[in-house]
Amino acid sequence: MKTKITTSILLLFFTFSFSQQKYDDWEIAKKESQISNKKILIILTGSEWCKPCVKMEKNVIENTEFISYANLNLIILEINLKRHMDYDTKLVKDYVYFRDKYQANSLPSLILVNSEGKEISKISTGLNSLEKIMKELIKYK
Repeated sequence: MKTKITTSILLLFFTFSFSQQKYDDWEIAKKESQISNKKILIILTGSEWCKPCVKMEKNVIENTEFISYANLNLIILEINLKRHMDYDTKLVKDYVYFRDKYQANSLPSLILVNSEGKEISKISTGLNSLEKIMKELIKYK
């Protein structure tokens, strides 16, 4: 019985550790950031159709090292544009808002902000390199 409980706890821990909570609503991400005292990483992406976005997703966002770091230090706000979508949706309006606010004119873009939305860093190069992104994020820990 004790082994089953230990196994269940470890499974739950590893499941949580290697998956990440991503938000798609700014107000919720902002509240979570304020409560947890974590910075917000805004990810502007088109992960199903944009080739650089797909590479970043595979090489960085899905990497266990990034996920572990993000779970401990970041709130993730992901604006993920779909291949075919209505341009009058909240998602597209949010994308345009963040793109314009942070002058992020390419996909993918990573923007690190504080809980009030003040830009700390914008990462727009080396986005398929885990090492480069981690180095940039850790600078502002």
